[in-house]
Amino acid sequence: MIYLFQRIIQNHFQWTRPSPGRLGPHGEGEYVQENGFGHEDWNFNDNLTINKFIYGYCYYHPNKKKEKEKFNIAFATYSNKKWNVVGFYLKTEFVHNPPVSELVINQKVSDLLQLGNSLGDRWRRYSPARFHREMVVEAQWLKWKVQPSNAIRTEQPIIIPKRIFDTKNYRIVKPTEISETAFKNIFSLAQNSTFDEDYGEVTEFPEGKEIERKHKLRERNQAVVKTAKEHFKRKYGKLFCQVCGFDFYKTYGLRGIDFIEAHHVLPLSKINNKAVTKVSDIAMVCSNCHRMLHRERPWLKMADLKNILKKMK
Repeated sequence: MIYLFQRIIQNHFQWTRPSPGRLGPHGEGEYVQENGFGHEDWNFNDNLTINKFIYGYCYYHPNKKKEKEKFNIAFATYSNKKWNVVGFYLKTEFVHNPPVSELVINQKVSDLLQLGNSLGDRWRRYSPARFHREMVVEAQWLKWKVQPSNAIRTEQPIIIPKRIFDTKNYRIVKPTEISETAFKNIFSLAQNSTFDEDYGEVTEFPEGKEIERKHKLRERNQAVVKTAKEHFKRKYGKLFCQVCGFDFYKTYGLRGIDFIEAHHVLPLSKINNKAVTKVSDIAMVCSNCHRMLHRERPWLKMADLKNILKKMK
């Protein structure tokens, strides 16, 4: 196994499609500044699979001895002089000639056209046929082959302490090899970050801290939360609070895109060691409503909190 650390450009859509506002000096690196997007913008879009695999951007070529190895990759952004881990590829393969899918190319072209003036001039001047051809050519750089279940995205960027990983090369244009220990520490950091948030004034359940820990773990099960959000967006077209209707994007613009908190609706009495969190167990709520639901024991049901809001109007 080879362990890599790969810098990834900032993205407001959690690397499922390009986000606007990065053309020119606001972009990271020459390519993004010139074109308004980067091919890693789709690195965590599991709807764009080819033969059940995600093919992610890779400006890298391992030597012959290593190219048949599997790779574990930590993706991180760099901002405010700090590294922030945002996702991982596990058990990844390097492929010389990645396949091209017409469906994937067409979806990426559609995503880029939605950028409008945030898309580079040369792309906006292309005819549809030329645009398509250029994207096919660019697909040669999608050399990371990974199963969607092994493409893990953190809910939010997590600052990496210097004691875990540090480098004087803050550009890291190409993936950089790191030790197994460093990778495991970064991965562990992402896993353990799910336990550092308190819901409100009461920090201990009457039933005990272990049940509280299990509940918080379920609300931060990244795979289930990710799937629940995607199902919700497909059904409603956007993310909003199911209690009060608050829409983070409508209020905060790009900073609020795709942000919402996950609330586990399963009663505490049903939580046990063998319980498996299902998508139907997860509700979308804003930060305020989430804290109100958890503020006192027994917890409020969402319907009860809705009734409180109606009475207060």
